[in-house]
Amino acid sequence: MKKKPKLNAKIVVISFFVLLFAGAAVALYLPLRPAYSEAEKRELTKFPKFSFAALADGSYFNGISTWYADTFPFREMFMNANSKIKSFYGIGDTISGFSDDIGDEIPSISEDDKPPVTKVTTAPSNQETTTRKPPKKEPIVQQLGNILVADNAGYEYYNFVRSIADDYAGVIGRSAEFLKGTARVFCMVVPTSMDIMLDESVRKKLNSSNQNDAINYIYSMLPSSAYKVKTVDTLLAHRDEYIYFRTDHHWTALGAYYAYVEYTKLAGIKTAALSDFEEKQFDNFVGSFYNDSGKNPVLEKEPDIVYAWKPKGDVSMYYTDKKGNKVNWEVIYDVSAWSRGSKYNTFVAGDQPYSRITNPAITNGSACLVVKESFGNAMIPFLTENYGTVHVIDYRYWDGNITSFVKNNGIQDVIYVNNISATRNRSLVNAMDSVA
Repeated sequence: MKKKPKLNAKIVVISFFVLLFAGAAVALYLPLRPAYSEAEKRELTKFPKFSFAALADGSYFNGISTWYADTFPFREMFMNANSKIKSFYGIGDTISGFSDDIGDEIPSISEDDKPPVTKVTTAPSNQETTTRKPPKKEPIVQQLGNILVADNAGYEYYNFVRSIADDYAGVIGRSAEFLKGTARVFCMVVPTSMDIMLDESVRKKLNSSNQNDAINYIYSMLPSSAYKVKTVDTLLAHRDEYIYFRTDHHWTALGAYYAYVEYTKLAGIKTAALSDFEEKQFDNFVGSFYNDSGKNPVLEKEPDIVYAWKPKGDVSMYYTDKKGNKVNWEVIYDVSAWSRGSKYNTFVAGDQPYSRITNPAITNGSACLVVKESFGNAMIPFLTENYGTVHVIDYRYWDGNITSFVKNNGIQDVIYVNNISATRNRSLVNAMDSVA
């Protein structure tokens, strides 16, 4: 009777170590490691290149650690299972917030460093189908991992990381200084839906950093040679409209349009009206919040509509893919038959290393460069009404030097467009720095 528990304990221990080593063997089997996340619509971290400098400062082994975690075999299956388990925690009127990753304190800045208040843009007419009014009563809230679901919409937490924010501002600032006298450099940091659309009664209970304060801080760190595009007040003025998706972390094309309007004011160029474009509509879209919440039925019940405004006239586009192939495409592609999670890719072929859009109706030699991650995609089509050539670089995949590119291609305006989460992501800031 006494020997049996000891035998059972040995079996448990041996079984544990067998599973542990089997898991390690599977994790190290390279063919099983994914290279792309369908749920997040992004390429996963690549194994870092060796250099003695990277070895000396520790970034080489940090890169290996990031690669190991980001490309773990069956990663998305485990993430979905984790989200489903967390969904069993239940629904309540209040939540504790994203307490696992509280942001740094945001330094206060002077009133002189804050962006000036500009006249609010009026809503375009005939946009009744794009209304998204915040709830009048306090919404029912559910926390699913890193995703907050309030009524029928998902939200992403944000934690301010000062050291990375400083480096982000440093990249933009150096780019502005390098290009002084050659091109103007604009910085557009876009807030996520949490600080724009979420009901304030819920927002104030969350351990999520104030995005307006964070953006103002980043802008205050930029040199006078960099132009700062005001986004928070602009989007707040339109929060009763459909400016963010419910099931996805991106803004809609309408939200991007309002930021475009703010950009044109700052740049001193003509603002195109939505009526200058052809409106397209793609139904039944469910995006990253839906996937990251374990395919939450609340979000699936009311899928999004992707509205897009296609340039009129003979506007052409091509992109260079990740293998270096040149592909002719459309600025707004018909994604009606595409999968439910891919419809945001209607904008400029999604995330390609390099794209070039040409409007032959504009013959003054004007050219701009958009340096972006996926948030920039929805805004780019509007710029075709202002520039004869719109160059697009996704710094996550492009390999080159922006300063040289701008000088070699006669570019007058460079626009850095990033959602605020990119300003806390070390790998993204490093990727942008490597090309800027």
